[in-house]
Formats: sequence, C-alpha cells, structure tokens
Amino acid sequence: MSRRAAGSSGRTRLGLLLAAALCVPGLLAVADVDVAAGGSGGAGPVSSNAYRATAGFTGLEYSVPFYGRLWSDHSHDQPDVPEAAATARAQYFAELATVERDGSGLDLSFAVEGQSEDPGYEACHPDVGCKDVTVRVTSEGLLYLYVPRTYGRSRHFYTHLGGFPRRSVELSASDAGSGLKVYREVTVGPPPAAAGCEDYGDNTPEAYTCLFLRELLPPGQAADADVETLRAALPPLVQDSENYRLVFAEEFNGDPPAADDNGCRDGLSTLDGTVWNYFDACDNVDSRGEPCGNVAGGGFTMAVAGTCGSSLLGPSDSMLLSTFNHFHMKYGYVEFQYTFNSDQWPNVFQNLNLVLYTAGLKLRYMRDQYGVEIDDWEDWLKHSEVEVDVFEATRHGGSEIAHQYANWDNYDDSPSLRPIRTLKWTDYCNSRSTRSIVVNPNSCQASDTFTVTRGIEWTPRGYRTYIRAHGIQADLTLVPKNMIHIQRKHNGRVASTLSTRAKEPYFEYLVPGDTGTLLEQVGVAHTPLPFSISAWSYMSPELHPYIRKRLTFDYIRVWQPENLYTDMEPVYQ
Repeated sequence: MSRRAAGSSGRTRLGLLLAAALCVPGLLAVADVDVAAGGSGGAGPVSSNAYRATAGFTGLEYSVPFYGRLWSDHSHDQPDVPEAAATARAQYFAELATVERDGSGLDLSFAVEGQSEDPGYEACHPDVGCKDVTVRVTSEGLLYLYVPRTYGRSRHFYTHLGGFPRRSVELSASDAGSGLKVYREVTVGPPPAAAGCEDYGDNTPEAYTCLFLRELLPPGQAADADVETLRAALPPLVQDSENYRLVFAEEFNGDPPAADDNGCRDGLSTLDGTVWNYFDACDNVDSRGEPCGNVAGGGFTMAVAGTCGSSLLGPSDSMLLSTFNHFHMKYGYVEFQYTFNSDQWPNVFQNLNLVLYTAGLKLRYMRDQYGVEIDDWEDWLKHSEVEVDVFEATRHGGSEIAHQYANWDNYDDSPSLRPIRTLKWTDYCNSRSTRSIVVNPNSCQASDTFTVTRGIEWTPRGYRTYIRAHGIQADLTLVPKNMIHIQRKHNGRVASTLSTRAKEPYFEYLVPGDTGTLLEQVGVAHTPLPFSISAWSYMSPELHPYIRKRLTFDYIRVWQPENLYTDMEPVYQ
C-alpha cells in the first residue's frame, strides 16, 4: 500500500491535533492558539476555537473509467511513480481534490488507510485464476487500481470496469513539516452511466453493447479547419466526398509553455485533455535532454532511446498518446501525415506506430459477465476488438508495415477462429523491392527523410487503404490487391501466407470489375476503437543513450459520411 508516514517531529502534540482534526472530517488543521483566552501552546486541553481549517478534501466521490489500467508489483509496472499529472488518465483514473487555505504552504502526502474487506471486483486470467482489484493512491494523490501479479502472462493492462462496485475507501492526508495527519472516507464507484442505455436490462448482451461499445466522438471539428479545401483533397472514397463531414482534426499546432529549469518545454500539455491521454514530455527524455514525445513546431514528434522510459517498460506500457475513454471511432476515413528520418541505431528493433486498438487482454471476462457467447466470426467481430495497425515503422530504417488483425493472439481458443491478418509492406530504401507498395527509384542514406500521407477508410464491408510517399507518388494511391498479403497465425507466429487463389474470397469490388473500388475484408471491425500512438524498442541506456530516429505527425483527421454507412451491410469474414 502506498504510504508516507507522518513526520516524527511534534509527536507530543500530534494526538491533540489529530483528535481536533477528526472532529471535522476531511479537514487538516494547524495550531493557532489564542493566548489571551488561556491557551499557552503547550500540553493540556484547549478550546476547539483555537484551531482553524487549513486544508480539506473537496471531492468525495470518484468514478473509474470504462477501460481501466491495472497496476501491480510486476517488474514492468511502477505504480508508485506517477506520470506527473492526472491527465495521464489511461494510467490513473482520478486525482484527489483538495483545497488549502490562508497560504499555509502545506506539502500534503496521501495514502490509503483502509477499504472494504471484500473488494467486489476481480481480474481474471486463464493461467492464474482471479485476483481482487483494490484502490490505491500515490503519495501525490493520484488514484489507481491494483491487482497482485506474480506471473508475466498474467499482466492485465487495460480492462473493462463496467461492473466495478461502489465501495468506501479511507484516505489520509499528512504534512511532514507539521506532523499532522487527517483521514477522510471517499466513495469509488463504476463508470458514469451512459446516456441511452437505460432501456437495456442488467447483464445482457444489449447492455454490454450499449455501455461498453459506445461511439465516443468529439462534439465538433477543428475551429480553424478549412473544411472545403480539405474535402477537395480526399481520395476516392466509398461515397461522394460531399457526404463526408470532418468529425475530428488534430493539427498538433499548440504553443508549448515556457521552458523549465532544464530548458525543456512540455508541448504535450497543449493537447485537449478531453480527447487525449498524455504525459509530461519533460519526464521522459534521452541523455541529451530531448523528450521522447513532444508537441513543438506544428507537429507531434516521437522517438525512442535507451534512456527513454518506454524502452525499459516494454511495448505494452509504452503508450505516448491515446484517446481511451474519450474518442472511440467506428467507421470513417482516417488520414494523417508524418515525416521520419532513416537514421537509427543498427541491429536494434524499434517500433513507431499508430493503431486503432485497445491494449491489454481481450474482453473475455466482461463477455462472461454479460452473457455474450462467441461461437463464430460474426459473434467475435460484433463483441470483440480488432487491431487495426494503420502503420508500424520497423527494425529497418526505411521500412513500414500495416495490418488488420483478427483474433491475433488466439484468445478464443477455437480452430474455427484461427488468427488472421493482412500484411502491407512499404520499403522506402529498396529500389528493387517486389513486395513494397512504394518503390523508390533511388536507394537512400541514413540522413534521408520521408514525408508520407496515409489514409484508411473503414466501412462495414471492409477497408480501403491509401498511401502517398511525397516526392515518389503524386497522389494518395489505393493499395492494390496484389500488394495485400493475407496470413494465418499460430501461437503468435505466421503459420502460412495464403495463395492468390485462397485469398480471393477476402476481397470485394464495390463496382464489379472496377479495381479502383477494392475493399479488403480481413478482420473487419464492428466495435468502436480508440487511437493509440506509441514508440518502443529494446535499447539499453549504455549502448543507445540518445535519439537517432524521429517520426513527426503533422495532423490526424477523421471524416464520416452523414449516413454513417447505413446503406452497407456488414461483413463477418
């Protein structure tokens, strides 16, 4: 349990002060003795009028998110090291609300002193069974959820918390300088109710679908977006471009605050906290002081090095930006532009990616709770998440891949649901590549940079993938069928690549015979998915102390047609 004991100074008067403070629950008090009224400031009873409220808890109820991050004592977790602020809501679900009065200058430290003996919520894994989930708090006042973990495979990461019970948690606030400590009971409960789900019964598939698989979309579009100009640049989509509305535009053009004592400017703080989960950029820097992820100069730049936290925590803990619980999209056209350099440490795997996906275990135990049965691909695609890897920059300095994964980790152990994915390869530095969807007529140097625009239209009947490598291609180009490979996986590895004939059933032309109307139908998702953008590797601080390869996003934009594809019947391959 995360604790910080009260200071040893002032032990003689601590009992009196604590007793007085407990008379007013939630208030931290300091001595303010009125000598004229008979008080001397020493031992002995004094009037309660001799104390004034100096600080208190102002928030007494807190809700967990629909997706919650479960921390543990596993070596990959550091639950007592906050990511600087509660804006990293993918990690900590709330920050304790307190108030200080009269400029007392208190340095409050928080701890959980107790909670219900029966937590009422468990996290389960097929290999290690179920374990209780409890509430904890960092000394800085950030609330998080904890589960005991002893085996690497029992890592839970993000999990559904819709059934989290209301429970009382006793907290303490202490100030080491004065030796004071006060207690307050707060309530931690389930996620806020989702509007429109009131008509569904509890613990039913309909309630599951409504409460969890909600479409979370921002209320509008970027205020300064020239929508007509942007619409004119759209590639050929399923519907006429005039039918599409811009529902989200992140241009990464915020003005970072002033530099800190080390000269670092936290540009991530310019992002909208109602959409993005983010961290303090200046807490994650390389040996030269460059942030591993930051917003500056009109873009979001991310990278890895041996001294960056993501390389030490491993791939699933390396999220730099995400929209969990804020912005989940279902269907639409996603377009983004980025620039990267080819230089990187040799012979080191690193991964810079943008995906539509929710990290962590699949939703098996939530499905059990709501009575959802998975018997075929239709069930699975309706009630589970598909990983849509829009792109991943890989080990090689000038290479990328893109995927759509279905059931990629054998979570539902059924021969009929064998994991399947697409593979689309882009190699910017190999002029003789026969598998790349972009062929650069020139080989490239480590100092070369590439600017790329990518787009993917996600419809109920499949995906349409576009790419433009600036300077090599003039326009966004639809990826052709012969450059889309389909693979079966087994135990996390590629088991086979389908032949041309075998993969044919996974494609459709909206207009028969018109190759420009191609739809890919592998792993077509039908559940809302959030964005996650991350960079990770397995570098060491000694051998790879500073950043060499960087990737900068210029923008991310999401368009949706007015009818949200209601004229298209979904596909469940």
